[in-house]
Amino acid sequence: MPKVPRDFYTELGAEWLSQRKADGQTTQELKYVMQFLGKEGKVLDLACGYGRFSIPLAENGYLVEGLDITPAFIERAREEANRRGLKISFRIGNMEALPYEDNSFLSVICMWNAFSELASEREQVSTLMEIYRVLSKGGKALVEVRNHRSSGLVEANVIDGHEAMPSYNHTRGSMKRLVKLAGIENYRIFIDDFGGRKRLLLVFNKA
Repeated sequence: MPKVPRDFYTELGAEWLSQRKADGQTTQELKYVMQFLGKEGKVLDLACGYGRFSIPLAENGYLVEGLDITPAFIERAREEANRRGLKISFRIGNMEALPYEDNSFLSVICMWNAFSELASEREQVSTLMEIYRVLSKGGKALVEVRNHRSSGLVEANVIDGHEAMPSYNHTRGSMKRLVKLAGIENYRIFIDDFGGRKRLLLVFNKA
């Protein structure tokens, strides 16, 4: 039976995941994210992991909440935020059923290919609809995934030699289909340099 993200990441732990990103790459990616966010405001870091973005965003004046499905990651994020004296609300939860009220956030970010670990179109559409729901009027979302040449394929995935959960291959066309199914009208799908790599990015706004 295929692994699911919660089991995979629990097995390997937060320390392993944190070592997969060099500090310089995180710095570049954080700069990109902050340029997207613009003015300070309430931000949801969706699939926040161990707080790689949540914590430095809070240190830069953003009011941040983080959600992840892996309890070990949330525990690590809380410990690090407390150590730095930061007030960040971290929760364990599922992207398809966000534990927040409508219109709660000025911005939502979903980074590091987490969206592609939702291995079905149904899960992805549900997640986009949930992101849209929790955005406040005028709010915006940023979703980052790998860019593939062929879309609609769910492939076996190996990370650092470990059998991982399947990953969904996305192109601009497959992302456009999801956005349309979610009923989102004001969006942009493009490839950009993100932390020194070409990534596929989805940006959408709530009118």
